[in-house]
Amino acid sequence: MTADTFPYSYKINAVSVVDKDGQVTVAPDADGRKAIADAFNLVGVDDLVTDFLLKPYRKAGLRVVGPVTADIRQTCVVTLEPFESRLEIAVDRTFEPHSSRPRKIRDLNDDGEIEIDLETLDPPDVILDGVLDLGAVICEELALALDPFPRKPGVAFEESAGVSGGTQGEAAETPEDKPSPFAALQALKEKPVKGK
Repeated sequence: MTADTFPYSYKINAVSVVDKDGQVTVAPDADGRKAIADAFNLVGVDDLVTDFLLKPYRKAGLRVVGPVTADIRQTCVVTLEPFESRLEIAVDRTFEPHSSRPRKIRDLNDDGEIEIDLETLDPPDVILDGVLDLGAVICEELALALDPFPRKPGVAFEESAGVSGGTQGEAAETPEDKPSPFAALQALKEKPVKGK
C-alpha cells in the first residue's frame, strides 16, 4: 500500500505493537472526510470512526481487528436525490513485513511448491518499511463496502417506465401490443412449405 493511492493516511509504527496488544482509534477530520468523499464519489462523509485492536501476528506481523463505522451521503441512482446511510464494517486483517529474501528450501514442500494455509481468511497484507497505514486500510474497507449503484431505501427501479418513456399505464399495455418473438417463430413453423 502506498499513500499516493489512497485519499487518507494514518501511519503507525508496526514494530511498536509486535510484543503487545494496542488500541488505536482513528477519526479523520473534516478535510480527511472530504478527501474520502471526493475519492469515492460520495456527497459527503459526515462521521467516520474506527476502533482498531492491534495484535501481534507471527514473528513480526500484526493483526488489525475492529469496527469501521461511517455516516455517509450518496446520490440515489434512481431518483438522483441525496440520501444518508450508515456503514458498519467488521475488519479482521493480518499484515507481515515485506521480505526481499528468496524462499528457503525449508519453505517448500516435497514437490518444490510453497504451501498456503487455507484455514486463514486471507493471505497477509504487506507492512512496508516497518510502517502500517491504517488510513489505507480504512479506505480499502470502505471501497469494498460501498454499493456501486446506491438506491434510497424504499426506491425500486421502474423498468417498464424507462423502456416506454411513458406512464406506467401506457407501459403496461405495451407488451400486449407487441407480438412475442416466440409467436413469430411459431407462425413460421406452422406455415406450410410449398411443394410438399
